[in-house]
Amino acid sequence: MLTVSMLTSQFFCSVTVLADKTTEQKLQEQQQEKAQKEQQLQETHGKIGTLEGSKTVLQGYLTGLNSDLAQVSNELNSIEGQLSDKEDEIEKTQGEIEDLEAEIEQLQKDLETATAEADEQYEVMKKRIKRLYEQNSMGPAQSLMGLKSFGEILNYAEYVERANEYDQNLLFNYKEKRDKIKEKKAKVEKDKADIEEKKKSQEEELSDIEDLKSDAAKEQNKVKGLVNQTVTQISGYSGQIAQAEADAKQYEAEIQAHNAAIQQLEAELARERALAEKSRQMAKKNLSQINVSDGERDLLACLIYCEAGSEPYKGQVAVGAVVMNRCMSGAFPDTITGVIYQSGQFAPVASGRLAARLAQGANESCYNAADEAMAGVNPVGDCLFFRTVIPEISGKIIGNHVFYNP
Repeated sequence: MLTVSMLTSQFFCSVTVLADKTTEQKLQEQQQEKAQKEQQLQETHGKIGTLEGSKTVLQGYLTGLNSDLAQVSNELNSIEGQLSDKEDEIEKTQGEIEDLEAEIEQLQKDLETATAEADEQYEVMKKRIKRLYEQNSMGPAQSLMGLKSFGEILNYAEYVERANEYDQNLLFNYKEKRDKIKEKKAKVEKDKADIEEKKKSQEEELSDIEDLKSDAAKEQNKVKGLVNQTVTQISGYSGQIAQAEADAKQYEAEIQAHNAAIQQLEAELARERALAEKSRQMAKKNLSQINVSDGERDLLACLIYCEAGSEPYKGQVAVGAVVMNRCMSGAFPDTITGVIYQSGQFAPVASGRLAARLAQGANESCYNAADEAMAGVNPVGDCLFFRTVIPEISGKIIGNHVFYNP
């Protein structure tokens, strides 16, 4: 069985002419597969271009998002600074309110103390006046008449005048002190009200700033989410691009392998055609001219077993006849051993199956087929090749094989 030696394990194991496919068919398949890989390579390059374009767009979008995120973060930091300042202002204002409340409380105590002092002085004054009148029940005129001298009269009059003046001063001082305390208290209470209004305004501003902070934080989280989503998409595109580039390299390697296989198959096909042409042009030997050495009966029977062990008996004889046709053709070695072991010919030789079968021997049917072929029985005429039946190959069909010449 003619074989093309292995180029690469991906495409060939043992490409045989007498096995499932002819060299010409294998060449066509390689050319078709190469065209398919070239199409896949072209599509993959287009896919890479599309993916890279999408990735570039996303990277630009990501740059914009990062800029937006930086701006939002700066705004949030500014708002947080404003918030801290406003909280400090409120705390300071609250301290001022507490100081004013303490001052108001002290003024209230001062007012109560002044009022108590005035009331006490008023009571003392009333008692003193009462006592004067009780001691002088005849009235001021009579009291004066009871005095013994003009000096006593003057002393008494001075006493009364000074007592009245003292009482009037006390009442005036009390009134003045009370009025001042009330005035100061009113001012402090007004200041407190103003500061409380200021605090209320500050708290409203604080609430507005907190709302701004909440909105900015939401915007920041939104932009962060978009950034993370975009980074994930870019990573996905990068992965797809890397896979597509790996696919492209694989296609390129396969195309190179197909090119090498096509070159070898074209050379092999040319050799096959040359052999067939040489066989047609050269004089054929007679069967009697073919010498069969010791062991070649076993060798031919085992080859028949490997190639046609499950075929009808006529098909087994036909495989043996192809070997004998080659021995007689003049284009191949003129011995059974030479034909079977010719380099790159029979797949069971290359795969090791023939050697394994030789160690065990063939069955009786294959030995009988080998004997008949060596004796000249030939159901396939001058055919030098065979393979499994396909519509593209015309020839003599026996069982699952078609026997032909290229």
